[in-house]
Amino acid sequence: MNSKQIAALAMVAIVVVGADLVLLIDGGEKAPSYGTSTNDTGRLTVFGNANNDDYIDQRDVEHVKAIIAGEAEARYFQCYEEYGGKLVSRSFADANCDNKIDQADVAWIEDMVDRKEDMMINYFDVDSVVSSCTYPLGTVAIGYKSNYEAMLICGAEDRCLYACNQVSDGGAYSQWYTAYSDAQGMGSRFNPDYEIFMKSGNEKPDFILSGTRAWFDANMEETCGPIGIDVVRLPFWEDNITVPGIITLGYLIGCEDAAYDYASTADSVLKTIQDAVKDIPESQRPLVYASYNGTKISTMHNGVNEVVTAAGGLTPVDLGYMPGTSIDAEGVKAMDPDFIVFSIYQGFLETYVDHDTTMKVMYDTASKTEGKYLDFVDMTRAYSEGNVIVFGQGTFMGPASYVTVAYLANAIYPDLFDFDVDALFADYIEKYHPEFDFEDFEGINYFGLQDVEEYYA
Repeated sequence: MNSKQIAALAMVAIVVVGADLVLLIDGGEKAPSYGTSTNDTGRLTVFGNANNDDYIDQRDVEHVKAIIAGEAEARYFQCYEEYGGKLVSRSFADANCDNKIDQADVAWIEDMVDRKEDMMINYFDVDSVVSSCTYPLGTVAIGYKSNYEAMLICGAEDRCLYACNQVSDGGAYSQWYTAYSDAQGMGSRFNPDYEIFMKSGNEKPDFILSGTRAWFDANMEETCGPIGIDVVRLPFWEDNITVPGIITLGYLIGCEDAAYDYASTADSVLKTIQDAVKDIPESQRPLVYASYNGTKISTMHNGVNEVVTAAGGLTPVDLGYMPGTSIDAEGVKAMDPDFIVFSIYQGFLETYVDHDTTMKVMYDTASKTEGKYLDFVDMTRAYSEGNVIVFGQGTFMGPASYVTVAYLANAIYPDLFDFDVDALFADYIEKYHPEFDFEDFEGINYFGLQDVEEYYA
C-alpha cells in the first residue's frame, strides 16, 4: 500500500468516542479514564498510542508489555522519516521511534500517560512524516482558516500570539476570527515572516500550526527548529481526516476534553453513515458528480470529493474518470450522475456581507453564470429530477464538513438518513462562532435546485 492508503488506515476510521471522559487535573494528579475503546486503527496519531485507539492511557502500556512478551502483535504502517525520503515501516507501539519495541517504550508511554511535561512526543503528520514536538504545546502562530478553526474547537484561541495576514490587520478572514484580533501579524501563511518572532520585545511562540508542505513553507522545520519553535502539521480538511487531526491536536496542546466533544458530534454523523452504507456495493451507490462550477472532475484534497465519499456516494473517479481534468457539458450528460454538487466561495467562513446580499450573490452565481453551474448541467437527468445541490465553502471543507456531509447523505439516501442538518449547523456556530447566529446563514450554506427556483419565483 502507498502512504496515502496507509494514512487512511491510520487516521480515517470512525468510532464513537467514549462518553465517560475524565481528564487530568491539578497538573497530573489524576490519570485519564476513558470508555471502552473499539477503534483498532487509530485516530490519535501519536507514537505511544500502542493499541491504536483514540487515547493515551494505561491500556497502551499494557499493550506494549504484551508485545514484548509475545502475547500480542504490533501493527505496522508505512510512513516517511523525512519529507521526500523513502518509505519505512513504523508502529505506534514504538513510542521513542528507535525502530524497536522494548522496555524503553514502556517507560516512555508511562510518562505520556502521566502527562509528563517537557517531553518529546513523536507523531504522524499530514504528509505521512514522523514528526516531533515538545509536550504540551502552548502558545502558537497560525496560518489558514482550518487551523484557526481547530484552535477554536479546542478552546485554545487565547494562545495565539501571531496570525497570518488573512486574519491579522483586517484580512479576508478577519471577520470570522475576531477571537484572534489581538494576535500580531506574521505575513503570508505561505512564507511567514519568521523574524517577527525574534524581534525585541516579542514573545516567541511554542509552535507554528501549519499544514501540508505542498501548500505551506516546506522548509519551515529547518528555519524554526534552530530558534526553538516546533512546527506541527496536521490535517484539518484533507481527505476526510479532520477528526483525527482535531483529536491529535487536542492531545498535543492538552485540550483533550474539547477535542473529544467535537469528535463525538462529528461521529454522530460520520459513523452513522459509515455503518449504514458499509454493506452497499458500489454498483448500488448513487453517482455524485461534484465540481466547483461543473467544468472539471474533482479529486481528493479539494474538499468536494471528500464530502461525497464521506456521505457514501460514488464519485466519477471511482468509475475511472481522470481526476482534475476538464469535462464539457455533453460529457457530464453522458456520465449521467444521479446527483450534482457545486461549491461557491461565499457564506460562512468565506466572503460574507449580510444574509440577503450574500444569498443574492450565491443564487445569481449558481443560476446566471453562463457556461458554468446550473447552465452547464441543465440537460442532465440529475437536473431534470431536481437533484442539484450547492454548498458554501465554509462547511464544504474543514472541521465543519460533517454538516455538509449530513446534508448530502440526506439527499442521496433519503430512506436511510434524516439528519437535522440545521440543528447540527446551529450547534457548530453556537459552540465555535457565538458572535453569529444560525439565521445569519439560513438558506445560504447549503441549498438545492428547488430553493433556487423558489428564490426567483
